[in-house]
Amino acid sequence: MQMFSAAMHRPDVCFLVRAMAGGGAQRDAVLLANGLAAMGIITAIATLGANGPLAELVDRRVRFIDLGEGRRRRMALAAGPIARFLRTGRPRVLVASEASGNGLAVLVSRLLPAAERPRLVLREVASPLAARRHDPHWQNRLGYRLAPLLYAKADLLVTLSQGARDELVTHFGLSPAQVVNLGTNAVLTDMGARAPDGTREAGLIVNVARLSREKDHETLLLAFASLIRTHPARLVIVGDGPERARIEQTIAMLGLAGHVTLAGFLADPTPLLARAALFASASRHEGLGNALIEAMALGVPVVATNAPHGPREVLAGGRLGALVPVGDAEALADAMAGALDAPPAPEALRARASDFTVARAAARFANLLRERSLLPAPLPLAAPEAVHG
Repeated sequence: MQMFSAAMHRPDVCFLVRAMAGGGAQRDAVLLANGLAAMGIITAIATLGANGPLAELVDRRVRFIDLGEGRRRRMALAAGPIARFLRTGRPRVLVASEASGNGLAVLVSRLLPAAERPRLVLREVASPLAARRHDPHWQNRLGYRLAPLLYAKADLLVTLSQGARDELVTHFGLSPAQVVNLGTNAVLTDMGARAPDGTREAGLIVNVARLSREKDHETLLLAFASLIRTHPARLVIVGDGPERARIEQTIAMLGLAGHVTLAGFLADPTPLLARAALFASASRHEGLGNALIEAMALGVPVVATNAPHGPREVLAGGRLGALVPVGDAEALADAMAGALDAPPAPEALRARASDFTVARAAARFANLLRERSLLPAPLPLAAPEAVHG
């Protein structure tokens, strides 16, 4: 773990990450920081909670700043440490994610004299309209209520989907010039290492999602209960969260105890996904759908609800995997049966997944920052010296 000191070079880009025990939004930020550092951009991560599995993902070239000083600091108490870091570390660009983190970054930066403020980039990783009502964290729901006022003060907003960008412009009053859909995300670290070994377990259906209401495991279980009337199958749900007890009750009520496994959190679900015959998602809303992409990278067929907005864009409007209405268990069961009976060509799935590698996302993000003059252009390579005879 590194602490920032005045002797270090000023970071070009610093990511404000809520905690290393976080979920998809935090993992994305860590991998994006790694990708920028691999390009030679001086990159840092400042976190309010340095202890957690994501800390192991941080590249050694990325400076790691523990604003919690050995403990996890609550967002409400983080303004002082963030402001002190911005004054001493003076990153050129500060990148925040999630509504609560975005709002905090805006408020703290506005406390600083104009000459000391970093340029501010906010990553919108959800469907803002859906998350404003249904995000599991009250801090984020409040952040979305304040977003029309706070987001407008940022230099740039980056979304993971075109649908999220359209919502920010249409429903949150942000300038179209201020909001850019990145069109990719830092999901896959190495496509080459994800080639499937050809071993599939017939009827194995996998879901990877936090056990919370927006992932709608109840609809998934109802669909699965309908599916197994005609198709021998088993379901493995990877993840943990506050809805675990409710999900266990639903499994028991539907008589699925012998067919469904709650595997808990897995640091790397890739070996399980590689054996799957199908990946299924029943989410009510999705920022992008990282787990969908990880399954596709392994050539695993995917079915999903048409949750705003990521799955539709990742699955090319349904051409690469069936999309069904949110909350429609029978439609989801039919789609699962269809994918098991006639899976799509794995080559097309892997090709689409390759759009979401860390290298591609980092290059697109860096180019966008340079286009907006938030980062200087890279120095040209020196010409070789002439050889004199």
